[in-house]
Amino acid sequence: MKTNKNKEKKNILFYCPFIERGGIKTTLIKYTNFLSKIYKVKIFTNTTDHKMLNKFNKKIEIYHPKKTYNFKLRILKDIIVFWRLKKELNNKSIIFSMTDHFVPLVLNKFTTNSKIIIRTAGIVPNHYNKEEYKYLKNVFIKKFLIRFYKLANKVITFSLQNVKYFENLGIKSCCIYNNFEKQKIVKSFKKKKKLNIFFVGRFGYEKNAIFFVKNLKNYSNINIHLVGDGEYKKQLKNAAAGKKNIFFHGFVKNPFKKYLSMIDLLCITSKYDGTPNVMGEAMSYGIPVLAPKNVGLANIFIGNNKYGYLYKSENSNSFKEKINFIIKNYRNAFSRAKRGYNSISRFNEKNTHYKLIDEIEKL
Repeated sequence: MKTNKNKEKKNILFYCPFIERGGIKTTLIKYTNFLSKIYKVKIFTNTTDHKMLNKFNKKIEIYHPKKTYNFKLRILKDIIVFWRLKKELNNKSIIFSMTDHFVPLVLNKFTTNSKIIIRTAGIVPNHYNKEEYKYLKNVFIKKFLIRFYKLANKVITFSLQNVKYFENLGIKSCCIYNNFEKQKIVKSFKKKKKLNIFFVGRFGYEKNAIFFVKNLKNYSNINIHLVGDGEYKKQLKNAAAGKKNIFFHGFVKNPFKKYLSMIDLLCITSKYDGTPNVMGEAMSYGIPVLAPKNVGLANIFIGNNKYGYLYKSENSNSFKEKINFIIKNYRNAFSRAKRGYNSISRFNEKNTHYKLIDEIEKL
């Protein structure tokens, strides 16, 4: 990383219309707080949750509409956010789009033509399997999207496989993983009569917590814990009705630190994901992890079952097979978790945030 201290600071303008709990929020906080040490950082959003916004460095300027707009179409709210961002642009500015890339890519092209970075999992990521996004699978619409992604100066993605995919389309890209640091306080092995198996995350469609509950609720030799909140909470409560070994903890700040002595296994059951932050966070505490194969970066984090366990995504038999093995061989799970803890240094600041600065300086 090389930066000239005598040069005028670049403006990094983060475009993130909606900062929701989860991976985007965590990544945005880490990116902006780190980059604000070197650059002038501004965030443009519709989010007005002051508790959430207080997590950003005080040097960061945050812009959100004074007036609340009740547009049904999300794209109209996106345009308002971009128009506010546009006022702050100068020849030292770089737009950094975290979500809803179509609006900043198109409007930037036809207005300011500033340099722009986008962070994405793909042209049509796996989460567009949802019914409301099925139209994006259309060949002509996909070609249309590719043309606009080519308007970006750089695409930051989450795997080398994605980089190859983008480069084959003629789109400049690079792989930058999310940042995780080894924790000083780590999980210690303790033999228990009942393992405490956790789900941590938002109760949304993509996180698939219902798969977790339905496949574990009839086990009598484990305790099942769900940490989080979301639109599927009622459905999960109904699925868990009458089961005395299922516990809902609600949203918890720093859940792995709070439940470190209790949690014996973290289960990830996502239908799709970019980089599941909870996986990296759990591993940074030395907590055993079970994750779906080929979903997000599970294969990279778990390393072909070297640092945890992988099962076939949304396959109940495969999931239960791994659960049964872990219950019978928990010391083995703990040994893998220790290796996983040591492997998390692959995602330290040098390999993540400093690489991000290098990409910014190239523009």
